[in-house]
Amino acid sequence: MFRKKVVLVIDDNPDLLDIVDAILSNSGYIVAKAQSGENGIQVAKGLHPDLILLDINMPRMDGWEVLSLLKGQDETRTVPVAIFSVRTDLRDKMMGFQKGAIDYISKPFQYNRLTEKIEKILERTSA
Repeated sequence: MFRKKVVLVIDDNPDLLDIVDAILSNSGYIVAKAQSGENGIQVAKGLHPDLILLDINMPRMDGWEVLSLLKGQDETRTVPVAIFSVRTDLRDKMMGFQKGAIDYISKPFQYNRLTEKIEKILERTSA
């Protein structure tokens, strides 16, 4: 039986969370949302999603810290994380990969491209 893939989106912008939720839900994904790094880590531990989309620019705990904590804990170490950020500097992209991110999705994004990108990431990680 086919199981729907679960994508956790960690971003402090509630409007963006709703947009991404609508896009991915319409494409057949189950979407979980977290508005803070702390909450995202807790959701990831309990849910063990197929993919995490992680924003970098968040208050209190930024995405770099969240990524380090996710990759440093047994429950979440193997969950693929894609950085999802307006920061498109090569240095940021390199840091994301060095810290264990599997991909880097730039904002703003084209709606159809987001789904395509996520499908490709999930194909790579489930192979």
